[in-house]
Formats: sequence, C-alpha cells, structure tokens
Amino acid sequence: VDAGLLKVTDKLVDFFPDKLPEEVSDNLKAVTVHDLLTMNSGQETEASFRGSDDWVASFLAHPFVHEPGTWYCYNSLGTYMLSAIVQKLTGEKVLDYLTPRLFEPLHIDIPEWAESPQGVNAGGWGLMLKTEDMAKFGQLFLQNGEWNGRQLVSKAWVSEASKYQVPSVPAGTRPDEIEKKGLTPQNCTFLLGYGYQMWRC
Repeated sequence: VDAGLLKVTDKLVDFFPDKLPEEVSDNLKAVTVHDLLTMNSGQETEASFRGSDDWVASFLAHPFVHEPGTWYCYNSLGTYMLSAIVQKLTGEKVLDYLTPRLFEPLHIDIPEWAESPQGVNAGGWGLMLKTEDMAKFGQLFLQNGEWNGRQLVSKAWVSEASKYQVPSVPAGTRPDEIEKKGLTPQNCTFLLGYGYQMWRC
C-alpha cells in the first residue's frame, strides 16, 4: 500500500480473473483487500486448501454466503490470498519481498515459509521464526514502525492495522454464537475487535 502498488479498496476478483469459478456471485465480486485483511470476506466457514492443487481457485470457489464486511470468520486461506496478491503484483514471493524491507533491517536470518504447490508463501501460517524474532515484530509496532531510526513500516499503516476495524470472535466461533455462549468483552478478549490480520486483545 505504501509503495502505491495496491489499495485496500481493490477488488479480489480483479487480481485473479483466470481463477474465478464459473458462476461469480455478487458477494465474491464485492470482496476487497480490506475484507481479506479483516477476515470479513463473506465466507461463512474457513475455506480449505487440503487436497487442492490450486489454493487460489479453492478459495474463490468456496461459497461467499454473506455480504463482505458483515461476517467475521477467521480464515487462514484468506491470508494466503493476500500473499498471492503481493506475489502477483511484485513478481516476488512475500518472503523475498520482505527480506530487504523487513527481515534484514530487523536482523532476522532469512526464515523458511511454507508454500502452496504454485510456490506462493502460505501467508497465514508456516513462517519459521525464533522467539526473539517474533518479539521484534511486537517491538516494531510499539515503535510505530520505526527501527534503529529507520521507518520500516509507515506510522499510518501501523495505526490502521492495529485499530479496531471490525467486530471479532475467537477462531472457531461463529458471530451468531456469541450470545448463546455467554461471551462478552469482559470474559473473552477476542471480542475487543480485529485490525488488519491481528486481534486487538
């Protein structure tokens, strides 16, 4: 976003016109990068890549039951879609794109990252980091994206990514189960909202 390669309002279908299902629903047409970032793509359940040769096609074929932005569902394959978008736009795997921009300045040895059969980093899982390397990401956010006097991530992005974007529920819980389960922000901090790929609890 800071490099001007995409906007959070960009539509998912525009990135993968050749991977779309035969019938494209209005809900799928409406999904944006913002919806993927906030786990609000409109899929009622998490899409699965298991047994699939094409994870992008699997995600796009999974039903988009709800209007995007109205239904929180923790969806790791949605995060994979963000990784696939970055690779499509830059011609680099997310790992390679981030190495000079993030891993090297943070003095993190180039890690391993799980990939799809197409060679796209998983995005939502499979990044092998040391504990102290993970802690550096937390410290980077506490410092508003600055590290050793260098702005690695813009202050504006840190602010947007970490603020309340959408209501959230714990992974594995449906939004319509909150009341039945007796969940409140006081007894379940997962209800404190979700930013861009992060809970605020």
